[in-house]
Amino acid sequence: MAQSNGGLQLVQLHKGQMSVFKSPHRFKVVCAGRRWGKSRLSISKLMKEAIKSPKQRVWYIAPTYQMARQILWDDLQELIPRKWVKKKNDTTMTIVLKNGSELALKGADKPDTLRGVALHFVVLDEFQDMKPDTWYKVIRPTLSSTKGKALIIGTPKGYSAFHKLWTIGQNKSMQNKGHWKSWQFVTADSPFVPDSEIEAAREDMDPKSFAQEYLASFENMSGRVYYPFVRSTHVKPCEFNPKLPIWIGQDFNIDPMSSVVLQPQPNGELWAVDEIVLFSSNTVEVCDEIERRYWRWKNQVVIFPDPAGSYRQHARGESDIDIFKEKGFTRIDFPKKHPPIADRVNATNRLLMSAAGTVRLYIDPKCKHLIESFEKVIYKPGSRDIDKAASIEHSTDAIGYPIHRRFPVKERTILGGSR
Repeated sequence: MAQSNGGLQLVQLHKGQMSVFKSPHRFKVVCAGRRWGKSRLSISKLMKEAIKSPKQRVWYIAPTYQMARQILWDDLQELIPRKWVKKKNDTTMTIVLKNGSELALKGADKPDTLRGVALHFVVLDEFQDMKPDTWYKVIRPTLSSTKGKALIIGTPKGYSAFHKLWTIGQNKSMQNKGHWKSWQFVTADSPFVPDSEIEAAREDMDPKSFAQEYLASFENMSGRVYYPFVRSTHVKPCEFNPKLPIWIGQDFNIDPMSSVVLQPQPNGELWAVDEIVLFSSNTVEVCDEIERRYWRWKNQVVIFPDPAGSYRQHARGESDIDIFKEKGFTRIDFPKKHPPIADRVNATNRLLMSAAGTVRLYIDPKCKHLIESFEKVIYKPGSRDIDKAASIEHSTDAIGYPIHRRFPVKERTILGGSR
């Protein structure tokens, strides 16, 4: 993966990486899809800047110290020529070269440890996950006295601070002055990632997430939470089948208590065949209503509750989950702690429609509260927090619990050599 060039060891770079590597601009911003090769580009630039002159201070900064270790430390040690190295400290992730230059890996989660130094070159990796003021208040001042350079790398995450810096790099005036330049590369631009891997991800992810992660597209993630839902596409008669499993997603908000009844189909689809919405109610009444409707098939019922139901205490000291068990619902599936809300949302959106256009989730017209929830639940302006002011999110919360348990969006390990 490396080649010798006049005593300088260079990491093998593909065409896109090389265009960034050779660019003379002072501040470079790279927006790239997953596995495009951001880490190898970082190592190449770190080594080049550390060896070109004596006593250079060169840093690599990730969102956290632990991420810096996981992403780069092992590869950097493997690829840097041993004959360059004077000493190395694994604890502080620092390498001092024989020419007096220092390469160090840092975390942006402790900004005070990054202040008050003079840097000659810095890589800010996964910048989209850093605090918005990291560049202007913390890092930019460290480059002033040295006229230092920076490589800022990330994957899109809405229209964030990363997008603002990338936009500056698109300005022709900035480019012509040699100050800023930015690039945008999709995962497919890397020759090391097979097309089959990208197509598999297209089936596994909802359209916006795929566009963001693999197409390096800045997506507006505000607005409707369940944006793929279209009534004409997803609402159709979904008849209850007594021979199929019965999954019940359960949200424990008291007013209303919301249950969504699902049945996984033999063809891989998931149908919402019924809903139970009880206002000013309680867990006992929910259990009674489920039993009234489905007592004949009770042994086929699996409850997927809000994990909070395992510790919310009632008058007698029992939890919501305990009440379900006392009522004879013994098949209960829930994680020990709440999954991130974004994970539930992404899993649900992926079933509503994958990036490849596959629809796997359908809703019966009788599920009026669920349909309203899909259509009207929105994010708070300028954030990824769900707006709960209208109190209409409970049915989509309920359906999200079984979907996340049985159809999770898993982190893909992408085959291919470029990182």
